[in-house]
Amino acid sequence: MEDNKLIININIGERMYPISIERGDTRREELIRKASQSINDTLLQYKKRGYKNKDDQDYLAMTVIMFAVKLLENESKEDISPIINELKKVNFEIEEILTKE
Repeated sequence: MEDNKLIININIGERMYPISIERGDTRREELIRKASQSINDTLLQYKKRGYKNKDDQDYLAMTVIMFAVKLLENESKEDISPIINELKKVNFEIEEILTKE
C-alpha cells in the first residue's frame, strides 16, 4: 500500500523535511507548500527585526507561537451555524403562515 503515498520535501528555515501525503492529493500538497512558505516568510520577518542574541531556533519558536495563537483564535470564534439554521426554520415557518393567508 506504500504506492499510494508520495513524499514531498519542504524547506523550513533552510532545512529540508520530508512529508508523506496521499498520491494525487494536490489540495493537501498545496496547503503544505503554502504553510511552508508562510512559515519561512514569518521567520524572515523575525530575523529582519534584528533581535539581539537570537538564533534560528529562537526565531522558529517565535514563529510557532505566533501560528499557535492564530490557530487558537480561530478555534475560539463562535460557531454561528446553529443560529443560522434556527433562523432558516423560523423563516420557513413565517413563509408557511403567510402563504396560508
